[in-house]
Amino acid sequence: MKKSILLAAAFGLIAAGAAQAQNSTTGSFNAAAGAGIVGSKHDLSLATGIGNLYGQTDALDRICIYCHAPHHAIQEADAAGIGYLPLWNHGVTTQFYNTYQSDFGDGPDASGLAGVGVDGDAQQFADRHLFNGEGTLGEPGSVSRLCLSCHDGTVAVNEYGFDPGRAESRGAATHFIADQFKIGGGGNLTNHHPIGFSYIDVAAHDDEIASPDTVVNGAGEAMTTIRSLLYGDKMECVTCHDVHNTKNTGETFLWKSDTNSGFCLTCHIK
Repeated sequence: MKKSILLAAAFGLIAAGAAQAQNSTTGSFNAAAGAGIVGSKHDLSLATGIGNLYGQTDALDRICIYCHAPHHAIQEADAAGIGYLPLWNHGVTTQFYNTYQSDFGDGPDASGLAGVGVDGDAQQFADRHLFNGEGTLGEPGSVSRLCLSCHDGTVAVNEYGFDPGRAESRGAATHFIADQFKIGGGGNLTNHHPIGFSYIDVAAHDDEIASPDTVVNGAGEAMTTIRSLLYGDKMECVTCHDVHNTKNTGETFLWKSDTNSGFCLTCHIK
């Protein structure tokens, strides 16, 4: 009986492996949320098929090497002013970005708001629903610029490696990110969710923004709050996305699923 169970499990694993291998030939192999980077869309190894698209040249077909290296990582002097360098092993963007803005003058006509005056309550009503973080908004922070060093399309995905002793180091950096994954192309972040602003400041001015201590997912010691996902109190790419796919529970590296807009409604009280 036990042998039958073991054989069945073994055949199940073989079948699962075959299915994964089949998916890898098309580049559609994708790990489940929270399952780790292996098999995720950030696994650029040849095993997933994604590495073929982006010029993988590493002799060991590693996963981490596109972004991180234990030795000969990029130095701050060569990193375009970025101070957050987790043994970074990839070219860094020098792009200047036009960021998201929201003006009352571009919004709905306040005179059409019933029961409020144009110069008084209407202005206050409209201001509550604008992006109240503009005063703290700057260029994307260091952690976001690392993401954008692939995603804005100015640096090739395969522009990695600073070890002068490895033949494939830096390689032929000619494989740029596909358009459907491009964020900030041409420096345009005006039509994307704002980053690089103080979430704490916005929450203090807008009662439709959730408290920074709101729980995003998990419980106990594993609990993740909005505050724990901020960098220097600022919202960055990683505030929404778990890039290593380790603790998130939602699709596309989201910290929680956006089914029925559940992720959006974590921060936006509507």
